[in-house]
Amino acid sequence: MSRGSVYGISRVDNEVSRTHGWLVTIQRRGVIHRKHFSDGVHGGKQKSFAAAKGYRDEVITNHPPFSMREYSNIVKKNNRSGVVGVCRYCASETRDLPEDKQRWFWVASWPLPDGRRKRVKFSVKKYGEEGAFKMALKARKDALRGLDGAFDPGAVRRKPVRRRTEAVHKLAA
Repeated sequence: MSRGSVYGISRVDNEVSRTHGWLVTIQRRGVIHRKHFSDGVHGGKQKSFAAAKGYRDEVITNHPPFSMREYSNIVKKNNRSGVVGVCRYCASETRDLPEDKQRWFWVASWPLPDGRRKRVKFSVKKYGEEGAFKMALKARKDALRGLDGAFDPGAVRRKPVRRRTEAVHKLAA
């Protein structure tokens, strides 16, 4: 995270309640760490922002984010397979067909470092119910073995940084 980052910090300017300052909100493992830094108390907009950044950095140091591996093993409420990241799936174009014509798969999924997700599906018709399920389990287990780094919940929302050379090549073409 860069020194100028505003991760977890938002501006509050409410004329009605005469509230002006910075609000730090960081959630870690189900606990929300929130604190307001008033411009008036801290001596202006810049000083209150500096205090907010200091608090935010302290919270992050004391409560680091999940690792990618930890995040990938959180059991969601809607899990029906009993295994995180593995589900049974019917191809949408066959869902309205009679059951013997539907195409079913076991799907393994896991997060990628840039916030996207990787999905691999295994056909029940081709490998059998148990075979497809075991292949999905193995695919996910193998993928998680190589998963390192901290989980970044904002990665999907951020656009990738384009390098200048890519932009120049596009203009030249």
